[in-house]
Amino acid sequence: MHAERVDRHAGRHRWVTWLSLAFLGVVLIAPLAFLGFCALLLTEGGKPHAVGCSEAMEFAGGSMPAQATGAVCTDDGGWQDRGYTVEFRMPRDELAQRLTAAFPRVRPGTDNASGLSFGNADASRPDGQAMFVHLDATYEADGTARVKLRAFDT
Repeated sequence: MHAERVDRHAGRHRWVTWLSLAFLGVVLIAPLAFLGFCALLLTEGGKPHAVGCSEAMEFAGGSMPAQATGAVCTDDGGWQDRGYTVEFRMPRDELAQRLTAAFPRVRPGTDNASGLSFGNADASRPDGQAMFVHLDATYEADGTARVKLRAFDT
């Protein structure tokens, strides 16, 4: 009878040991894993980096104008939002018409001696596209315009 009681206590002791180890693992390891995940998001999220222009154009809901040159596309979104900046040059002739054709969701805003500005007509958008799209074109002395597109969500 005495041996039976010892075996029963040994089994209970093993169960308590495993339960204690599991509890300590959750209490100690889970917070450390969470802090590591947060640190990764804070260091990697929001770091601007080069991307393919097709990705940025798809998000902006447009296409690169045919006469655009020197395009540089950057993903500058954060860990909770998406955002792209695209810069390129193109001829100044018929600039407003070509940009409106390439980016159908934007409408001309201001037009002055130094350049053009475009923006969304409204914040509605197809799934997967930017809530806001802004284009700024600055006229250059050589008959070209430097265009900067900014597409982002909030």
